Amino acid sequence: MKYKRILAIIEYLWKYSSKQHPKSIEDIMQYLEMQQIEGGLKAVRNDLKFLTSEESFIKVETAQSGRNQFIHYWIEDRFFEIHELRYLMDAISSARFISEQETQRIIGKLKTFVSENEAILLENQLVHTFAKIDSPQFAKTVQTIHQAIAERRAIQFRYGRYSAEKEFVLSGSPHPKTYRIHPYGIIWNEEMYYLIGYNTAEEDIHHYRIDRIRDIRLLEQKFAVQPGFDINKYRNLLFFMFGGEESSIEVIFKNNLAPAVIDRFGLHADIKRVDDEHFRLITRAIISKGLVRWLLSWGADAKVVHPKRLVKEMEEEAERLYQQYHGLE
Repeated sequence: MKYKRILAIIEYLWKYSSKQHPKSIEDIMQYLEMQQIEGGLKAVRNDLKFLTSEESFIKVETAQSGRNQFIHYWIEDRFFEIHELRYLMDAISSARFISEQETQRIIGKLKTFVSENEAILLENQLVHTFAKIDSPQFAKTVQTIHQAIAERRAIQFRYGRYSAEKEFVLSGSPHPKTYRIHPYGIIWNEEMYYLIGYNTAEEDIHHYRIDRIRDIRLLEQKFAVQPGFDINKYRNLLFFMFGGEESSIEVIFKNNLAPAVIDRFGLHADIKRVDDEHFRLITRAIISKGLVRWLLSWGADAKVVHPKRLVKEMEEEAERLYQQYHGLE
C-alpha cells in the first residue's frame, strides 16, 4: 500500500504541479481520497519527506508560503523544458510524412512530460500550410530502414508515386520493379524523409522518398558503405532532391540575393564580389532539374557562367518556359 500511495503522489504532482502551481498536503490528501488510496496525514508526510530527500529518484521541491508558513510541493526537474518540447512539437507538426492523426497522438504524449497547467502553454500548435501525407506503411518502413542501417543489411522494396488520378502507381507497373538497396542513412529535407543508399542494379547512390516506399523487406545480405562517402556532403549537393551528376558550378548573383545564397550554401561558401552590384559563387552541386529551377526562380538576378552544360540547360528551360506562354500565339 505504501508504494502504491507514493506512486499516486508522484503521479499527482507530475500531472498537476509546477513551480507556479505548487500543491499543499491537503491537495494531495484530497487526490488520494478520490483515488480511494488509504493514507493518513502522518503517512503522507513521511512519503513527502522521502520524495524531497536525496534518496528519491524523482526530486520533489518544497517551499513555504503564507503567514502560517504552509509547505507546498511540486516537481521541478522534468525531462524537458517547455521550449524543448515546443521544438519537438513544431518539428513533428512540420513533418509532412507524419499523418495528422499520428501528429496529434505524438504531441499528446509529449504534453505528458509537463504538468497540465504547463501543457496549456503548448496549445498554440504550429500551423502548417501543406497537406499531410497518409502512408499506412510509413512507421514500419522507417523502423525497417533504421534496423538495416544499424545492422548493415540490404533491403528491397517497391517504389511509386501518385498519378493525376490520385492513384498510387508502382514503378514498372503492371510488372512492379523491385529495388535492392544498401541503406546508408536517412535525411530530412523539405519536410520529407529520404532514404540515401546504394542501388545495386545501377551501381550508384540514389535517394528515395520514404513515404513512397512499399513492401519493404530486410535481407540477410551484409554490405559495407563505400569508402569516402559522406551523407552530409551528398545532401548539400542536392537541389529539391533531384538526382544528377556532380560538378563545379559558377554563378553570378545580384547583391540582394546574398542572404538567400548564404542560407542555402552556408557562411563558408566561396563568395567573392564582382562589382558594386554583383557577387560570384563557386561551389559544387548536382546538376539537375532541381538546380536549374532553383536558379531560374531568381530570374535575371542570377546568371550561370560555368559549366557550359548547365548554361545550355538554363537556356533550354528558359526557352521552354517562354514557349509555354508565347508559343501558341
